[in-house]
Amino acid sequence: MSLEEYRDTVLKISLAALFHDVGKFAQGFLKLPEGYQQNNADLYQPFNRERGYHTHLHALYTAAFIETHSQFLPTALSSRDWGEGEVEDSFVNLAAKHHRPDTHLQWIVAQADRLSSGIDRAEFEEGEKIGVKKVAQTRLLPILERLLREEKAYNSLQDFQWRYPLKPLSAISIFPVKAVQIPREEARKEYRGLYEAFCEDLKGLCNYQHVELWAQHFDSLYRIYTSHIPAARVGMVVHDVSLYDHSRSTAALAGALYLYHRLTDTMKEDAIKDDSLAKFLLVSGDFYGIQDFIFSRGGEERHHRAKLLRGRSFLVSLLVELAADVLCRRLGLSFLSVAISAAGKFHLIAHNVEEAKEEIKAVRNELNHWLYENFYGECALGISFTEAKAEDFCGERFKDLWDRHLRGLEEAKFNRLDLKEYGGSVAEVLGGQGYLDAFRNDLGSPLCPLCGKRPSHPDVVDDDFIRRDEGSCACKLCRDQALVGTKLVKEKRLAVLLGSEGELKEPLWGKYQLRFVKGCAGELADTGKVARFFEFNVREDGSCPTEVTFLPINGYVPVYTREDEYDDCLLAGERTEANKEGLIDSIREGRPKTFHHIAQKALRSFNEGGKPMCLGLPALGVLKADVDNLGAIFGCGLLQVREGKEDPSQFTLSRLATMSRQLNNFFALYLPFVLGNEGEGRFKEVYTVFAGGDDLFLIGPWNVVKNLALHIRDRFAEYVCENPRIHLSAGITLHKPYTPVDLLARESEEALEQAKGGGKNRVSMFGHVVPWDEFDELARVQEELEEWYRKGSLSRGALYRFNELCNMAAEERELLNKGAISWHELQCIKWRAFLRYYLVRALSDGSEENQYQDIALKVSEWLDKYRGRFVIALWPLLYETRKQRV
Repeated sequence: MSLEEYRDTVLKISLAALFHDVGKFAQGFLKLPEGYQQNNADLYQPFNRERGYHTHLHALYTAAFIETHSQFLPTALSSRDWGEGEVEDSFVNLAAKHHRPDTHLQWIVAQADRLSSGIDRAEFEEGEKIGVKKVAQTRLLPILERLLREEKAYNSLQDFQWRYPLKPLSAISIFPVKAVQIPREEARKEYRGLYEAFCEDLKGLCNYQHVELWAQHFDSLYRIYTSHIPAARVGMVVHDVSLYDHSRSTAALAGALYLYHRLTDTMKEDAIKDDSLAKFLLVSGDFYGIQDFIFSRGGEERHHRAKLLRGRSFLVSLLVELAADVLCRRLGLSFLSVAISAAGKFHLIAHNVEEAKEEIKAVRNELNHWLYENFYGECALGISFTEAKAEDFCGERFKDLWDRHLRGLEEAKFNRLDLKEYGGSVAEVLGGQGYLDAFRNDLGSPLCPLCGKRPSHPDVVDDDFIRRDEGSCACKLCRDQALVGTKLVKEKRLAVLLGSEGELKEPLWGKYQLRFVKGCAGELADTGKVARFFEFNVREDGSCPTEVTFLPINGYVPVYTREDEYDDCLLAGERTEANKEGLIDSIREGRPKTFHHIAQKALRSFNEGGKPMCLGLPALGVLKADVDNLGAIFGCGLLQVREGKEDPSQFTLSRLATMSRQLNNFFALYLPFVLGNEGEGRFKEVYTVFAGGDDLFLIGPWNVVKNLALHIRDRFAEYVCENPRIHLSAGITLHKPYTPVDLLARESEEALEQAKGGGKNRVSMFGHVVPWDEFDELARVQEELEEWYRKGSLSRGALYRFNELCNMAAEERELLNKGAISWHELQCIKWRAFLRYYLVRALSDGSEENQYQDIALKVSEWLDKYRGRFVIALWPLLYETRKQRV
């Protein structure tokens, strides 16, 4: 048998492992059938002879949950014929007998559970134990609160000031709340409400007749409902690992354990329980060149660039997901083997046999060959693996394992392409004259005008998604990116198909097609070719979709509304009627807004002498931000410092997965929601190029982006429990609306690097780097300047003079660091005298003396404190008071 032929059996065992602790969720809320406990206690629960009663009641509830909900589960789950011949165990017994295993496969699940529990278990050194009666009142502790906090030991439960609310995952519930004592009855009511909502949504899962698709949907639903439930809640346990994370790691370990023992012919109880053998492979993939992939620039992409950006950003995330899928399929694993997938990386647990190692190498070569054929070496996929014993996942050994593994992944980065195979020109590698013959001189543009790299293809001529005029053409990949970028705005569900039939001209990885669908896509699923089926947007109320798999890899896109048809500022500055007509024609309700109109949204309208006018600067603002010190966070953030020494006992795979998922949730789940819903739509004009993993790239009206940056900083601080060691750096740049996208990316990246180089936890704007608190102060300074301007106490002329004084004040500060100073350099120290002179002139124009004193004092203080950085408050006001003709 090939490894792929074991996939059904592996899915059965891994899914049973995912289900194994569902009884902890159901216990106390599922009504057991009459006599069920008496008849089944011996089957599923260990018996404590000393105390005279059965323990581990949750195992019984796991069995009861599966049996009482069997009508809402795929029929395969109740069939002993599902899986290869030796799998005679029923699904319910595989899932529920992990504390009383009888068969080899039950021992596989039991051992995976014990490994997962042992890996994640940690205990407080001080404080009160959690008793059985307080279980319902215990809430999940946030890992993010204690990361890198060496000054605080976190030795007891009382050291944690935050908890996660007991609610389904949503854009709102992912935020921790301050710890409060919840009355027992209220706490039980919360659990009951959560459980009943879960059961109700379980009934509505799509693709009930297709077990693998249904399993993907169930995993997503389980994640939504159990990510805030502690896996362990009794005694001194540190309850920061969720029920979902524990169950998912158990599922990944079970799949690898089964294949190892099956392929090595060691399916025996003693061998299964032996932790000394290197049974596992920790396998990771890293997509290199994401920026080049998204921001690739060609010739005439001005009219298509917004949808190309959307399509590329979405597709690069999807390619990473599908690369993990290719690997799992070839190794005989299920999707449950993937422990972490975010930020262009994935990590999975596989079985350590030679066949698996050879398949990993083969997949790496095949996927990179496809990337080279289509992107000519601009991007690549690194895949590396490290052998591991069960004991390597525990305690300080896992820290060593993880460090070794990451070194291997870093080495793969520097060996991304085999120079023996890919050295030389692209034409030589791809077949010499055959490659050159792909450029068709009979097409309107032999070279694709959208990417400027690949040959245009005759199958794409006059395609609806790239057409501008008759004879329009492009390459297959650009056409596919334009298709995806167009449909992402209108559709919400996507089916990924195995095979060549679909909406793409070039299948992803040469294997996967895409089809945007509605409903449950039952007929399509019946073909047996649907590999993945997911919804990619959070709902309007911030909740997550529950009928199908929820994969938040799409961002927020501003669209035209009916109000935009009456917004005169959208046409401000246009001189010709032809240009105006073209812009008016593009304004259609529900269509994505162009970058031109997003820039125009920086303007505000007013009336002057009966004529409509607009104030402001029509420009795009680009915000690029990411989490500082991410390597340190993932490398040592989970280490505890006890008595001056590092304690790695809480550095575990599940906690790493939790950190990755939680950081990703802020950017991929919360951010798109807040753009469309925060503060009566004050950020609704901001466009998400990408947001996920630990970073974001946003485009919007420049003045809105400036305010959004502060909002994101404030909300992120709340999200990480006000942990001063976890923070963001950001770069903000301004651009004309038709600036090429690669230039947008390059300049915003330079601004972000400038902020990080200035000490991190900072923001860069107008070439100046300031700490976030100072950026906030300067925003309030801008408001005060604006108030004076609005009242007539300051003119635009005075504001322009302040700009000169900024430069002089900055030069004065630089003099302090110089040695010898020439006399002409001393001119800058006159700025205080000039300030008084300018303000006296303003006073003669009608300002009152007390206003002069107030303005003179404050502006002098501001210039003395901020020097050149004062432009961060001044320039926005100058830009926003420019007049634009409608």
